[in-house]
Amino acid sequence: MNRFTTAAAAVSLALCSSFAMAQMQPGGPDRVQMRENMKAAYEACKDQPNRRACMTDRFCAKSQDPAKCQARAKEHGQRMQKHAEERQKMHEACNGKRGDDLANCIKAQRQMKHAQRLEMRQKAHEACNGKRGDELSTCLRDQREKLGLGHHRRG
Repeated sequence: MNRFTTAAAAVSLALCSSFAMAQMQPGGPDRVQMRENMKAAYEACKDQPNRRACMTDRFCAKSQDPAKCQARAKEHGQRMQKHAEERQKMHEACNGKRGDDLANCIKAQRQMKHAQRLEMRQKAHEACNGKRGDELSTCLRDQREKLGLGHHRRG
C-alpha cells in the first residue's frame, strides 16, 4: 500500500508541474506572430538590393512600437558590425596560416579575447563590491557600459 501511495503522489506531482509549466510559458502567440511577420518581410524583400533595410522597415511597420523596433534593429546592426570587425581582426592576426595552424591560431585568438573579457568582468565586479540587490544590478550595468562589455539584459 505504501508503494502505491508514493507512486500516486509522484504521478500527481508530475501532472501538476507539467500544467504549471504550460501556463508559465509567456509569449507563445507573440513569438508565432513575430515569426509570421518576419517571413512576410523576407518574402516582400527577397529581391531588394538592400534586403536588410527593407526587412527592418517591413517588420517594424507591423510592430506595436515602430520607433522602438527601429532603434533596436539599429542597435543590433551595430553590435553585429562590431562582432564582424572583431572576427576580421582575428583572421588578420592569423593571416598566412592554413589548416591546423590556422585553426589553432583562431582558437588562441578566441581564448585571448575570452580572457580579456573575464578580466574586464572581474574589474566590474570589484568596482561594485559590497553592493546588493538593485544597487548591485545598477552598478554592474553601469560598469559594463563603461568597460564596453555588451548589452546583457534580463527580464
